Amino acid sequence: MFEIALPIVLVTAAYLIGGIPIGVLVSHSRGVDIRKYGSGNIGASNVLRTLGVKAGLAVWLADVTKGLLPVVGARLALAGMVSDQQIELWLSLAALAVVAGHCFSPYLKLTGGRGVSTGLGALIAIDWRVGAVALAVWIVGVAISRYISLGSILAAASSPLLFVVYTDSPYYLALGVTLAVLVIERHRPNIGRLMTGTEHRIRQKAKKIAREPNDGSNQ
Repeated sequence: MFEIALPIVLVTAAYLIGGIPIGVLVSHSRGVDIRKYGSGNIGASNVLRTLGVKAGLAVWLADVTKGLLPVVGARLALAGMVSDQQIELWLSLAALAVVAGHCFSPYLKLTGGRGVSTGLGALIAIDWRVGAVALAVWIVGVAISRYISLGSILAAASSPLLFVVYTDSPYYLALGVTLAVLVIERHRPNIGRLMTGTEHRIRQKAKKIAREPNDGSNQ
């Protein structure tokens, strides 16, 4: 009984931790509601454009960390308790839960971000090689295109292939595919702006918007 209850608790905790809206908290500390600026997203890229490099970096690091720690914690808690295959399953579910929490936060009426930074932390926790190469793909994509969103989409799309290269776990492959689909789906507004040439480039200053963002506009 405990062997089933503990993993479920760990996955639930991962979702609740992932849902902590770091971007909203940091922007509120500066007297700003980040959801009313730029694209209306709560992620590091919009914080960067709205509040500057220090705030953007702080949000990015915190979002990566909140993706990393629940999965690492689940690995430590389950070590020696279940089989290796079961650990792979539960770690995959914890990683998915923490990203889902960021994208569909229970503290923001199931709205949230696009899951890129939190997903990176989860990937690093699963296999640091997958996370490192995905980060490299993101850096190269942003450096060449000057679009954070395009780099994020490319990094997400690379994760299933990276799991094939570095692991032989079907659970991790399923995780990579699911995260790629989720992150790309959450970037639909960005994809539309990329196609019309209206997407914000890196470091482009965000402007205040006159309306509350809808459920699909947060990042």
